[in-house]
Amino acid sequence: MTLSVCVSDEPFLPFTDPHHDGESQKRIRLATERQGWQMAFVALPWRRCLAGVERGIYDAIAGLAATPEYQRFMAYPQQAGRLDQTWALGVTRLVVYRSVGGAAGWDGQHFSELDRPVLHLSGRATLRVLLEHVGVEAEDSARTSSQLAQMLLKGRGSLAIDHDYEVTRLATLPEFQGRLEVLPTPLGEASIYLAVGWHLYERHHQVIESIWDEFGALQRAAGSSSRPY
Repeated sequence: MTLSVCVSDEPFLPFTDPHHDGESQKRIRLATERQGWQMAFVALPWRRCLAGVERGIYDAIAGLAATPEYQRFMAYPQQAGRLDQTWALGVTRLVVYRSVGGAAGWDGQHFSELDRPVLHLSGRATLRVLLEHVGVEAEDSARTSSQLAQMLLKGRGSLAIDHDYEVTRLATLPEFQGRLEVLPTPLGEASIYLAVGWHLYERHHQVIESIWDEFGALQRAAGSSSRPY
């Protein structure tokens, strides 16, 4: 049996990388092979990963938060009916940033001075739902973090949301250096998981749970189930 796991075609360090196994991919591979299964990682745009698992083309996604929308067609590791964070791949932190000198803001509760949409990467259903809930117009046409920052600087949005390690990386590049300003309060943090399509989990739930359990053990042995970002 081969477990096909979709990952983002953009680096999601240190968890996944489309060109070689990231830290989480290495542990998922080892945990899967210890159950006698083979591994196959497929790197695609996020929306295609989601659609592929929902349609049964791929078995799982690595690096996904547990939202009601995703839980509709994917299973997550649980104990007594609740998410088990000891089996998470790690924790991600999302930050809000703007062009240097911009007036738009985020204080941890409310957005302010928005005269254009809030930008975020495509396929991020969690962000789309959150922004809809607070009545904020959003645009998610950017496929990469670089495209997102370029859209912001071109005036396509008032603010942008991305993982903080990506914004830190962008700020070192010549085209963005000195032009991006991260707001003091993060948007939030979330645990991310290896989520498995219900089509596979219902047929092989014992093996899948053993893979999650083995992965959790490998995370603990490595001494870190998250990274400081």
